[in-house]
Amino acid sequence: MSSAIISIRVMRLEDYEEVEAFLAEHFFKEEPLMLTPQEDQAATEVIPAESELHLSLIRQGVSLVAIDEANANRIVGVILAGAQRPEDVEQHYAEARQLEPTCLLHHIHRFLAGIEKSAKYFEHYGVDSALYLYILGVDSSVRRQGLGSRLVSALIDLGRTKGFSAMVSTCTNQNSTRLMSALKMECIHSQIYADYKDDLGRVVLRPPAPHTAGSVMGIRL
Repeated sequence: MSSAIISIRVMRLEDYEEVEAFLAEHFFKEEPLMLTPQEDQAATEVIPAESELHLSLIRQGVSLVAIDEANANRIVGVILAGAQRPEDVEQHYAEARQLEPTCLLHHIHRFLAGIEKSAKYFEHYGVDSALYLYILGVDSSVRRQGLGSRLVSALIDLGRTKGFSAMVSTCTNQNSTRLMSALKMECIHSQIYADYKDDLGRVVLRPPAPHTAGSVMGIRL
């Protein structure tokens, strides 16, 4: 394989199938929260609603792909992002609370919805809409080369061009939290995973070290 020559562009609908395959291999399999030990590994499979969300985000025109031009223009990085309003956070929280916490994905959704609601980032920035970064994924073959930072920086620039006043993301691992901190994003709110417990008082989210907390990060654009 030739040395990578990577460019970044806006994601298109025709990228959808390749993006979903990329995320299955390079995001969902490696996201620390998804690595919580489970008796039933099938319980970590992506639910259809996730795919519907991804399509809706692509249609907004603020998601990005990183393309390796030296290797058949394959996708080596992805950002899924979209506009978010306070009512979206409330809806996400209400839907998450209705989920029966019978599998890991449902617990993850409940945790994330709770931390996003508690962050109150619309009030923090005094805005009624924000650009929300849902997913950042980088191919394992090109990590530690600054591609994640390039993608987030490109999204910040795109957000400004599109007229957003703030950008927010919930970081679920130490790597993404550090990356966004280095780009001058601030931690608005965080929660330790060990504090999230099921109805029996058991710690549910147990990602491998050093990932111990989820953090809502933001920046004024």
